[in-house]
Amino acid sequence: MKRIGKKLIIGVMALVMSLAGATSAFAYDGWADSLPTAYQLQAPIFGVSTFIDSPADVDWFSWTNDSGTAKAVTGTLTSPSGKNYDLIMVAFNNGTPITVPAIDNGVGNNDEGTASLEPGETIYFQVRGHDITQFSSTETYIFSISFK
Repeated sequence: MKRIGKKLIIGVMALVMSLAGATSAFAYDGWADSLPTAYQLQAPIFGVSTFIDSPADVDWFSWTNDSGTAKAVTGTLTSPSGKNYDLIMVAFNNGTPITVPAIDNGVGNNDEGTASLEPGETIYFQVRGHDITQFSSTETYIFSISFK
């Protein structure tokens, strides 16, 4: 009975958060740490706020263009104050991974990159610390995607 109660509470909280437009911050080592386990986004996303909690932690996000038309999608990463995280974007062309440049604007600034996607294509976004000193288990980064 306790287990059912916990699941019910978690389910209700997830529903409330989704209705309120909030995005959750579950990140930790082992969450969305690889391309196959990337967290699937529905766009536009105005800010996923989560952690890079160790030097080895990376977070992967993905977005699939199911709009029926070509889209230019922009990923924006806001590092925590005093930190420099990097945004790496990966698209696939006939199964071959292609790194899409994202501009690294340094400590405390936004990194940003834009890629064009045809209908049905998926793009992956990786967030990581710039070096082994760039992580925090208490300060969150914010990642968002939009269309231009």
